[in-house]
Amino acid sequence: MPEPGLKLLIVDDEPAARVLLAAIFGQMGHEVRMAEDGFAALESIRERKPDVLLSDLNMPGMSGFELLSVVRRRLPTIYVIATSGAYSGENVPDGIVADAFYEKATSLMTLLSLMKGAKQTEGHGLRREGANAPVWIRAGEGQVGVSAGILSCAECLRSFPQDFISSKTARVTVHETACSFCGMPIHFAVVQELDPATSQPYLPKLAAALALVAQPEELLELPLAAIVSLATGGV
Repeated sequence: MPEPGLKLLIVDDEPAARVLLAAIFGQMGHEVRMAEDGFAALESIRERKPDVLLSDLNMPGMSGFELLSVVRRRLPTIYVIATSGAYSGENVPDGIVADAFYEKATSLMTLLSLMKGAKQTEGHGLRREGANAPVWIRAGEGQVGVSAGILSCAECLRSFPQDFISSKTARVTVHETACSFCGMPIHFAVVQELDPATSQPYLPKLAAALALVAQPEELLELPLAAIVSLATGGV
């Protein structure tokens, strides 16, 4: 009898990327659902909790930064893989609450390996502590320098203004402040809007790979070997 797959939720604002990954993992035996941003992901999680959350970071609406902090605080047993084209390396970038990280410009085989790691840790409770997951403040597009935002305290549930500094870099810095009312320490970071042309260099390659298919949905009909060949050859 084949080994049962994982319940996987893929969150990405690029439809082609969602369909491609859903096709691959679906044919591997995993139960796959998709969401286009953090809000849609939370709605899907309320309906059924996934074993693994595979989420992009830079998305409109609720970003992956914000989504991962919410998930880690509320549902720490979900295994989280963060994905992005704006960061490099195999380690989880600073400030991002995830169990693993996949750089989108690298081979898809790396992601398949991370999914195997998620399967091995299933039910073991090996998760990062969620209490220190940062609260995220969203900076406006092109916004640079000192700005003001609103922080909410998870302890007393009150909100207060907080100055923050935003930049054009993808580097994340987690800051610590104290609640203005109860003094509870709060960790926060800034969601910086990035230029898709420079922050997601894998997209032209992905588009070129998908151009071999008339409609992205047709990938769902391809054998796994053909999909992996298409993805690794184009991406």
